[in-house]
Amino acid sequence: MRIVARLALLVLGGAALLGGVAEAHANYVRSTPASDARLVKPPTEVRVEFSEQPDPKGSELAVLDVAGKRVDKGDLAPSGDPNGLRVSLQPIGEGGYLVSWTASSAVDGHTTKGAFAFAVGSAPLPALPDVGSAAAPPPSPLEVAGRALSYAGIALGLGTAFFVLFVHPHAPPEARRERELLMLAGLLVVAGSAALVLEQGAKLPPRLGALLGMRAVAGVALAISAAVPRLARMRPVTALAGGGVMTIAPFATDRPRRIVALAAGLSAAMTATLVAHATAYGDPKDMLFDLVHIVAVSVWSGGIVALLWCILLRARVERPETARRLGRTVWRFSLTALVAVALLVTTGILQSLSRLVLIEDLYETPYGIALAVKIALLVVALALGALNLLVWGPRLRAGRAAKAGLVRGTIGETVLLGAVFVAASFLTAFAPPAQVSAAAYDQTHHVQDLRLEMLVASGQPGRNRYVLRVHRGLAPVQSAEKVAFRFTMIEHDMGEQELVATERAPGEYSADGSPTAMFGTWRIQAIVRLTGREDASTVFTFPVAATGATSAKVIAAPPYNLIVFTDPSQPQTGAPIALNVVVIDQKGDPVSGKKVRATFSGPAPVAPLDATEDAAVSGPGRYKVAIDALDAGSWKVTIAVGSEASGMYGLDVSR
Repeated sequence: MRIVARLALLVLGGAALLGGVAEAHANYVRSTPASDARLVKPPTEVRVEFSEQPDPKGSELAVLDVAGKRVDKGDLAPSGDPNGLRVSLQPIGEGGYLVSWTASSAVDGHTTKGAFAFAVGSAPLPALPDVGSAAAPPPSPLEVAGRALSYAGIALGLGTAFFVLFVHPHAPPEARRERELLMLAGLLVVAGSAALVLEQGAKLPPRLGALLGMRAVAGVALAISAAVPRLARMRPVTALAGGGVMTIAPFATDRPRRIVALAAGLSAAMTATLVAHATAYGDPKDMLFDLVHIVAVSVWSGGIVALLWCILLRARVERPETARRLGRTVWRFSLTALVAVALLVTTGILQSLSRLVLIEDLYETPYGIALAVKIALLVVALALGALNLLVWGPRLRAGRAAKAGLVRGTIGETVLLGAVFVAASFLTAFAPPAQVSAAAYDQTHHVQDLRLEMLVASGQPGRNRYVLRVHRGLAPVQSAEKVAFRFTMIEHDMGEQELVATERAPGEYSADGSPTAMFGTWRIQAIVRLTGREDASTVFTFPVAATGATSAKVIAAPPYNLIVFTDPSQPQTGAPIALNVVVIDQKGDPVSGKKVRATFSGPAPVAPLDATEDAAVSGPGRYKVAIDALDAGSWKVTIAVGSEASGMYGLDVSR
């Protein structure tokens, strides 16, 4: 047990060193120019920031004009931000441009794609392709095969080594069959790793390549451990002869190579954790759960195969004593399997709680379906294991013939656990429903038979993009008669505003606007009208707060408070800017009917806007000043509310 503890500490230490914070897929977060930005001056480069580190080798930023001609220089490179990429532009003029991006995750090689548009001058924005949100393509057959082979090899190697070291360590006659299992395990791990490398091809991220290389080396170590001969070792043996003499007799042991096989299996299991969703979430606790989950299922499934191949198929139970001896071995493995199953169920439940959003996810999402299939297979395998524990094992320990039933049960259990690895290969290839997205707000409700997922691009006040994904089961709901969002504020009576969404991709409806222009808690009522059906409606609670905002500030201007923010939140030189001001009284209610003026002072004069022009009214207590562009630098904006109040707002404009 000390050896197992030391190996576990080494594996967990390696996981801590190699694991990093990441997402399951690299999703779009923000860009410069921003999505749908309208610029006065043409940019010289495009920068895109993703939710996790992309691998430049498998990624691409293509900037196209309205004719589809590329206007970038093709010099894709990291932007300086750990999760960013940049590409330089050729000299461009007035017009609309489309940025099509492909991001290959540096964590697991999964690919996401998407696009956004910007315009220079008064040209219209180009239409975005009907691709919806960035989504990973389904796993390829080669990826599924590579994962299944790897998982089966890890389980077979780790489970066999554990079985012969701790469950049945004292009977050397089955060593040849044990070696056959370890050799097969090593070949499966190497073949699975090679298949995953081939599936990635030239876009293989360095981190993923290094981990798959480590897995292949572990597979080679498993195969070598099967080929290493027994080591001779000397032990003192006392024998009585005459007055008593002590003789020393040599004997051979398989223990050292079995320890090597166990270490190789644990190392391969660690690589499986480091390329799985657990590492993507970046939570050490989740990574530990995942590793324990893999080790537990390996001890159970690999041990079943070792019990069947090394013991049961060659055992002879003609006499009651041999039956009882076999029954004791089955009892020891059954106790080991019980502990493994308890750990498997516990860690599986804890992981599922963090990766599923709704119970309906089990049959409405690809990830959930794969998980449900895996659970069903494990339940049937567990039933067969219980039969071995409660029926065939006790009969053997009583000296009765029960080998045939035990063999049939273990064969069935082996087949089912093999199917579990195929289900697990799909499970780890799909993104979980609760995967962290690039949206600031992402919530899912189930209404009637529809799955409604609301995404909001930003948690800051001001102009925003609201997207509703509508699915019935796995199928997107297309061509809805109407999809609308109605906004009301909980803390104050700001009235009700409505945005009507348009379908931008199958089952995905989007609307842009600035109804949530004030800090507080907003209700977004999503209404979906389908032909011949009653409207489906649900309410999402969307918080708008100053936390994390880059430009929003609360300014004291007695007797009022001013909530001031810009659209976009990070103003850029050459791009138009909207300065939004929300005027509230001491009770927090909006103040309407005031004249609000903004005076700018900074690195250059404001043109062509008259800095003392009255702001336009944009809602109850909300006012807006539109600015064509500001030069880069720090600006001071004096905001006057009538003649009774004023406040100062600092504004930084980036290049």
